[in-house]
Amino acid sequence: MTFIPWYAMVLYIWFGFANEEAVNMGNDRYDAEVRRQRIEKRRKQVRQRMLMVIGGAVLILIVIISLCIAGVKRHSSKKQLAAGKEAVQACYDTFVKTLDGAVEASSATGKGEKGSFSDWFMEAYPEKKDAVLKAAQDGKISGEDIYAAVGETMHVVNDRYKGWLDDTKTAKKHGIYVKKGSSGKAAEVVVAGDICFAEDGFVLDHYDTVNDLSKCISPEILKITNDADVFYLNHEYCISERGEALEGKLYTFRAKPERMALLEEMGTDLVSLANNHVYDYGEDALLDTLDLLDEAKIPYVGGGRNIGEAKRPVYYVVNGVKIGFVAATNAEVVYYTPAAEEDSPGVLEAYDTAEYNRVIQDAAGQCDYLIAYIHWGPEDTNVYEQYQHDMGKEFLDAGADIVVGGHPHVLQGMEYIDGKPVIYSMGDFWFNDETKYTGLLKLDINDKGLKEMSFVPCLQTEYTTQYIKDKDEQTEFYEFFNGLSPNAELNDKGVFKEVEKKDE
Repeated sequence: MTFIPWYAMVLYIWFGFANEEAVNMGNDRYDAEVRRQRIEKRRKQVRQRMLMVIGGAVLILIVIISLCIAGVKRHSSKKQLAAGKEAVQACYDTFVKTLDGAVEASSATGKGEKGSFSDWFMEAYPEKKDAVLKAAQDGKISGEDIYAAVGETMHVVNDRYKGWLDDTKTAKKHGIYVKKGSSGKAAEVVVAGDICFAEDGFVLDHYDTVNDLSKCISPEILKITNDADVFYLNHEYCISERGEALEGKLYTFRAKPERMALLEEMGTDLVSLANNHVYDYGEDALLDTLDLLDEAKIPYVGGGRNIGEAKRPVYYVVNGVKIGFVAATNAEVVYYTPAAEEDSPGVLEAYDTAEYNRVIQDAAGQCDYLIAYIHWGPEDTNVYEQYQHDMGKEFLDAGADIVVGGHPHVLQGMEYIDGKPVIYSMGDFWFNDETKYTGLLKLDINDKGLKEMSFVPCLQTEYTTQYIKDKDEQTEFYEFFNGLSPNAELNDKGVFKEVEKKDE
């Protein structure tokens, strides 16, 4: 047995305790770090959980607030929509009262199964709803506001509500024709005077020689008539290969069916048949004229297969504005041209003005602007008669916005009566070889009425109609026309204005 010194044993024991203490100290430091890390981890987990709880609470709060706001908005929107509908309905009911009993206000649902007008309106113009509601935010809305919002007057909106504008065929059944005008501009209606196509002499002989309409009517004129939204003239002849000239009548006018192409080349949109020559070759020729105009899709007023057609207005909707046209004749001393009857063709007469006044009144209640044509007055004189003034006032009082006359074959000037214009005679537009002033009446019409009225100076001469280009000659024309007009003047641009009545 090996002997171990006592001091070695002491050292061994001492170092053993020291090492154990060092190990224990190391273990303690390790345990402390682990504990610290665990504590830190728990703190981090707590912080994360707190953040999640807070975030969730914030999210829930945002959702709640959003739902509340959405609910308020929905409530506000529903309230605004209800108020808007109420305002629109009130506007419509007020409008309907102006239609002379054509429809009853509150019960006028048009397409009844679709409910009230306001319900239909909001569905019919969905993209315009915000604009309408904005206009009605004070609880009221006017027809002008509706036009500004949807681009259609109340007359047009009402026609759409009744289903009259659902398609072209339905619109035509109600005498309505829709044309797309220049966006943002007033509708332009151009009116010409008397036109006569007769195979025996007159302008057609010249046309057949040159075979070019632009050599008969100035290109400048043809551009104006073709560019117009509506070009309207007096169709003073029949188109047919049937019939015999009326016995005893000095002048009778008839054209072949192929001449219809000339009207189309002029850009004709509408003609008046209320004159003393459309029946020159009898009933068959008149019926052929009506059929050919229908085939060419050129509407007509003032004549027809029966009195209903002769009295029927024609309406053009341009840029959301509804413009009406009616026509009658008061031109014959000897009545060669028959009045249309219930079952026979003819023209609408105005020798007794009562019936024409009723036609005007009814038509005026269905459109925004009404043009009443009348065939009247003494021939070949620039001076109109007192009876023309009196009848013109009657027609304006009945509801016409303007009266336009024809038949004298020469210009007779114009007059403002209570602020509305009467053009006593437009003269001959393209009629014969005589040299005389003529022209085109231009009416710029918007939702508020007549925006501007002007006259294009022309001269008929040697079987042609020429635009007057020369400024000095234009001035002479304007001075001549002004001399015929008691309280109206054309300025140097051909624009009309009302002036104080001139001395006789």
